[in-house]
Amino acid sequence: MSITVDARSSDARARLASDAEVLDRVHRTLGPVDVVAEHWGAHKLSRVLHVVTRGGEQAVVKWHRDAAPHHRETEALQQYAVALGGDAPRIVLSDPSLRLVTLSRLLGEPAAGTAHERDPDIHMRAGDLVRRLHDAEPPRKHDRFGRHIAAEFERWSRAADALWGDGLDGRDERAERLAAERHLARQHVAAALDLGELDHVPAHRRLTPQHWIIDPGGHVRFIDFAHLEFEPRIVDLLWLEYGPWRDEPWLRAAFLHGYGRTPTERDELALRAVAATRGLELLVRGEARGHTAERALGRAMLDRLLGATLF
Repeated sequence: MSITVDARSSDARARLASDAEVLDRVHRTLGPVDVVAEHWGAHKLSRVLHVVTRGGEQAVVKWHRDAAPHHRETEALQQYAVALGGDAPRIVLSDPSLRLVTLSRLLGEPAAGTAHERDPDIHMRAGDLVRRLHDAEPPRKHDRFGRHIAAEFERWSRAADALWGDGLDGRDERAERLAAERHLARQHVAAALDLGELDHVPAHRRLTPQHWIIDPGGHVRFIDFAHLEFEPRIVDLLWLEYGPWRDEPWLRAAFLHGYGRTPTERDELALRAVAATRGLELLVRGEARGHTAERALGRAMLDRLLGATLF
């Protein structure tokens, strides 16, 4: 059974709730629990505890700093991930006042860093699972994708200018080359403006092997639905196309076989526009925050998109 606490207060606290606050709330629903593992989400914007009840049942306790990811995750699991049945977590408790969701624990471990990450059979099963998620609701046709992705690219481009300069005075070689790179990336984004209507479906938006749970029998399940939004189908291929598929195209072929659809030319144009925007976002955010891994990922994404390392 799913239990939702209807918190009507508009107070969106900027701080992340403490472990003590969250565990007190969990205890009132599940009874006493023991914490067996814990970790932080990216940039400490969320926190996750793996707990075991006195009856031996395992659960995942997750809470966010901000209200938006909590709302997205709760809505995703209640409305769209149900199409995956037991291949996605189920909600045990949701408390918006703490931005908390308690979930059933899925059997298995993340594929990232294991042989499963580059196993074609695993990718094929993941493709089938993505199709089921995308088909959870009839597609919604929108013509706004191009405008939205272009506006987002320009926002990150302005942030890049603030960090490195626009390169127009010719005095800073690095700034000049970064500006030239953004000009090339902008052409991929501009192509999306002519795509017109695209089907939008429930997209996970963080489909990486880190979020694929593989059990001992090789069964694939998905976790972490906090980024789910309606997007063009192709958006869910981004982190795979610029990740494990980069040097192993047979993994892509296996995934698409399981997915049952082949991307069209319009899909590929949309994907390149997303890659240009996300690559720039990661590069700018990584530089501004001093996050080396984030900056390196953005760098690699733009290099692959543009086909050359510019500096």
